[in-house]
Amino acid sequence: MSEQQNEQAVGVFEMPSEGKTLRVLVAMDVYLPNVDGVVNCMRNFLLHYPAWVQATAVGPKPKYYTDTDPYPILRYKAFHVPFLKTVDFGFPSRDKAFVKRVMEMDLDLIHVHTPFGVCKLLTKLARAKDIPIVATFHSNYRMVFKKILLFKCFYEPYIRTLGKRYGRMDEMFAGTKATEAQLRSYGYTGTCSIVPFGTSLKGSVDRAGDIRKANERFGLGADETVFCFVGRIVKSKRVQFSLEALARLKQKGYAFRFIVGGMGNYEKQLRRKVKKLGLSDRVILAGFVSDEELRMIYARACLLLFPSILDNFALVKVEAATFYTPGLYLRGSYTAFGTTDMHNAIWAENTVKDFADKIEWAINHPEELQTMGKNAHDELYFSWEDAARLQADEYVRVVREYKARHGAQAAE
Repeated sequence: MSEQQNEQAVGVFEMPSEGKTLRVLVAMDVYLPNVDGVVNCMRNFLLHYPAWVQATAVGPKPKYYTDTDPYPILRYKAFHVPFLKTVDFGFPSRDKAFVKRVMEMDLDLIHVHTPFGVCKLLTKLARAKDIPIVATFHSNYRMVFKKILLFKCFYEPYIRTLGKRYGRMDEMFAGTKATEAQLRSYGYTGTCSIVPFGTSLKGSVDRAGDIRKANERFGLGADETVFCFVGRIVKSKRVQFSLEALARLKQKGYAFRFIVGGMGNYEKQLRRKVKKLGLSDRVILAGFVSDEELRMIYARACLLLFPSILDNFALVKVEAATFYTPGLYLRGSYTAFGTTDMHNAIWAENTVKDFADKIEWAINHPEELQTMGKNAHDELYFSWEDAARLQADEYVRVVREYKARHGAQAAE
């Protein structure tokens, strides 16, 4: 077949600049009003795609929520979990109206952010529609299922099943090379592109003003050393680990304040932990924080304390870098990947003692810490506009390659 004949058979996808709109379906098994890192990631991609991407979100239909985001959202039938106001589990394969709607949609590509029910269904529908399907690998499912099933002989077969499911994708995406390596440990052998996650926060126009507002809002002294944590208050984030390290520093006579921003099912236990460790005068449990308060916290804090070993990327390190705030992470963790120890972040061993020692170093070296913060801002900051544009460009590549591959096969 000649090159000209092959091009005609393929039906080459036009570049968006040539007037082509890219139509994408972006899906999850859990979606708003549930909020976690993966939901926020998917939502921010949807909010920041370039204008030539026409994207529709997919998620389970909630009982107590009305969609307000500016992009279209297609909901499938779900079962509401009693006593949990925002938890709804969906059954997309049993929603005939949903399946019919997807099959009728004019789509170029499907993107899934979780590997469960909606992924299985949309993989079948993508094949029926003869369009590519891609997925982003987010969560450390091995750690999740290890906690549930305990023994490797029980949880590892399920991990391999997820690897096979990912293997049916036309392309995989990961936030970092370390996350890609974890994906491949599931048995995935296909291609994987790196698309870093970003932040919608903008740096302080008036940093001194944000610091002053933080002092007023949280009752801080102008000269107090302040640390922070921002995220869901769940056990796996290990805020309690940071508290134990800070308790050691209090025993040594160090003065500091620790602002904990966020909500979650571990709040009551964390409050008890604060009291037990004698840190009630040092820890501020701020609860839900608005974007304005988030700017205040990051601008005021000299160091983000984030000892999680479960997070695969942790957007908070990008958020903190926006405000020149470096982070303290565990050596070898996925959160630490992409940072450089004692340059744009601090790494500690996974022990309370070493974590406390590194915080103590930070207290005693404020000028070096400021330099780290500048390096973090210059090297780690990445906006959602940047991330969404990069993701959209990857979509175009995947669609082109799919059409070339499948068009050539059809022509043969």
